[in-house]
Amino acid sequence: MSNFTQRILTGLVGATLVVAAMWAGGWWFAALMTAVALAAQFELYAMLKAGGVAPVVDLGLVLGLAAVVWPLAPVTLLALVAGVPLIQVAVLFKRRNSPLQDAAATVFGVIYPALLASSIVLLRVGDIGLRGDEAFWLTAAVLFAVWSADSFAYLAGRAFGKTPLFERISPKKTWEGAIGGALGAFAMVAAFKLGALGDAVSWLDVAVIALASGVLGPLGDLSESQFKRSVGVKDSASWLPGHGGLLDRIDATLVAVPVIVLYLHVTRGFM
Repeated sequence: MSNFTQRILTGLVGATLVVAAMWAGGWWFAALMTAVALAAQFELYAMLKAGGVAPVVDLGLVLGLAAVVWPLAPVTLLALVAGVPLIQVAVLFKRRNSPLQDAAATVFGVIYPALLASSIVLLRVGDIGLRGDEAFWLTAAVLFAVWSADSFAYLAGRAFGKTPLFERISPKKTWEGAIGGALGAFAMVAAFKLGALGDAVSWLDVAVIALASGVLGPLGDLSESQFKRSVGVKDSASWLPGHGGLLDRIDATLVAVPVIVLYLHVTRGFM
């Protein structure tokens, strides 16, 4: 089976699982997002270890779980606060010569990807005056915009790409591709507005979601590529045929969605 075929099949299976859990909403969706985020966090810790740092993996994953589910269980934010001194104590007993780096790496894994992934849960369950089905469609519009932006950027880059977006990290990514990704994301979200969402979102909302998906998403992908390059690995893991690891698949989402949620909070009082 070719790599392209593997990517397509894996993507279809993954998208089906996400959409099904998203439709169920609540703890079903949070459970899937938690599993994805913790797997990605574990991959990040493996990369950090490859770079010579020793994060406190078990404690970090427990705090990562608390970070993902806080939109449904705000009390877990207290666990995150208590987790910082616990990390300090944990590195004290590791008896290594790099306690500051180990503690910082542990905290970083809780923030990226776990805490950032909570924005996806918040998008689905947060209160912005939408009905349950509208919240589902908005979340679907955002996620499909991020996913489709990557494909449209690839096609536009192949056809028109000349100006490197960030040549030092990835010479093949171009501004023309990013613009194509943003336009493709705009078309995707516009289709949702003209269909299921209707007046639940404005055209300004559509534009902001498209820009975040098409411009910030690739920057998230580039930053993760830089992390991998710094420790000499090609993929964050190898358990997704044709895709690498889960962190490789959600790196753009982790940057784009928090910005979209912040925009919704500012414009609608998103809670």
